[in-house]
Amino acid sequence: MAGYSAELLTDESGPYDVRIIRDGKTQHMWGKFGRRKETELAETVAEDEVPLLAGSGIGIAAELLAARRDRPLLILETEKEILEATGLRGRLPDSPNVVWITDSSPVDAARQIKKFSTSVDRGVRFLKIPFYLRLSPFYLQVEKLLQDNGNEESAPLPRPKFQGSAPRILLLTSQYFLMGEIVAACQRRDIPHMLINMDAKEMDLDHFVERISTALSSFRPDFVLTVNHLGVDQEGVLNSLLHKFKIPLASWFVDNPMLILPLYKAQADTSTTIFTWDADRMDALREMGFNNIFHLPLGTDQTRFLPSKVCSESKWARDISFVGNSMVHKTARRLEAARLNGPLLEKWKDIAGAFGEKSEPSVQNFLRTDFPHLLTHYENLVSPYRKLAFETLVIWQATLEYRLSCVKKTLPYNPLIVGDDGWKLLLAGSDSWEYHSELSYYEDLPRFYPCSKINFNCTSQQMKGAVNQRVFDVPACNGFLLTDHRYQVENLFEPGREIAIYSTRDEIPELIERYLGDREARERIIKAARKRILAEHTYDCRITKLVECMRQVYA
Repeated sequence: MAGYSAELLTDESGPYDVRIIRDGKTQHMWGKFGRRKETELAETVAEDEVPLLAGSGIGIAAELLAARRDRPLLILETEKEILEATGLRGRLPDSPNVVWITDSSPVDAARQIKKFSTSVDRGVRFLKIPFYLRLSPFYLQVEKLLQDNGNEESAPLPRPKFQGSAPRILLLTSQYFLMGEIVAACQRRDIPHMLINMDAKEMDLDHFVERISTALSSFRPDFVLTVNHLGVDQEGVLNSLLHKFKIPLASWFVDNPMLILPLYKAQADTSTTIFTWDADRMDALREMGFNNIFHLPLGTDQTRFLPSKVCSESKWARDISFVGNSMVHKTARRLEAARLNGPLLEKWKDIAGAFGEKSEPSVQNFLRTDFPHLLTHYENLVSPYRKLAFETLVIWQATLEYRLSCVKKTLPYNPLIVGDDGWKLLLAGSDSWEYHSELSYYEDLPRFYPCSKINFNCTSQQMKGAVNQRVFDVPACNGFLLTDHRYQVENLFEPGREIAIYSTRDEIPELIERYLGDREARERIIKAARKRILAEHTYDCRITKLVECMRQVYA
């Protein structure tokens, strides 16, 4: 369980109560009955068994069992916060019969336990401290692996990877838009694939393990693929299963990985390969411990964004339009989640404004260089969830301010703005624009983009060097795009010939005037861009590159 603190309460007869607090709320507690329960656990061990405590609890069972010097005691413990609260390691005698197992990997922990059991020629009695089982699935994972003989021998013998021309891919699916494009690309490329739907419904540990294990055993994939790490649990259940079956994981990030992966640092190893749409993130990912990292930009589904020569909906016909989120509601939700106080609450908008003007993509690094006096307050947020909420808050607010300043430059041309109703708040003082509620990405946007002479684009501040989806989708369906400069675009398109770019906000009106009055220039750029997209920037191309990279690393 990530991001919690532990408190120990006492009464006259000694320690009795471990209280787990996360984000200020008590979530797990080993109450006053814990003393009795741990005493009962210690009494259940047979003479010929090695007791294995799944968690050290408040230490009652551990102390009773450690007092038996004629047999060993194994203590499986990964919760440092609880150990610090109880002080158990200092209370236990320094005896060779007490063996602490602190491996964070269930597979490694189970292997160590089995090895010890074999060395002393005794069976292991697994003693469960109930609140540890609620705290983390780690302990039940270890128990299951011990039941499977504590190592990978019970898993099917892995077949050689990447032996065929097309690999077998197990997809952890979600409602995220990109997975549909991946499935379609696999179908067009004749890549064998299997889907496991991880959407919405809560899944208990046993059901999760059973579904994944069954899929790995029956389908025998070359690798598992997910988007934005969706379907990967923070506790490491999936990671442990993939280790057991010797199956690598590919995770394609099409949003900022630094707002997600800090919660998964403990799982960084060579069996995971990260693909990121933003090349600026690669060094930071290596610092987190991920060694296999590739740049894989977004693309388009050429079967959805089909070219159109005319506007099919006259109500959408405009000189200029913008499709995008105002960030008003997103920012409000992150502010609530961060639960700021003191200087951070007072200064977060100043931080966001300054962050938006710099090229540094990391909020934490930006604080270190530009607001060093606030870094301690950021660290005092303690919970990784609150830290990430604050970082996202800064990025979303910076995006709001940047996007608003760009859109205001289009107002003399009476733009149609498509998005959430936050735009009504941001542009409440102007009547030189029209509002349209959000459109369906799949059903509406392929028909919408060709209806504007200029589709205006201003990129989120979560990607200061990368490009967004619109750069590929708009030209694919014969729409003209005017977008802000991001240096990575130069590796994807030739500026001026295949894409129209503004480098500063002051250039926006001039370029709007130019392209509104030059239909031939618009059509020339659309044609060149679409040709480049179909050759290099479809999701068929992306999945081919992803497979090549996975083959390169694991074949």
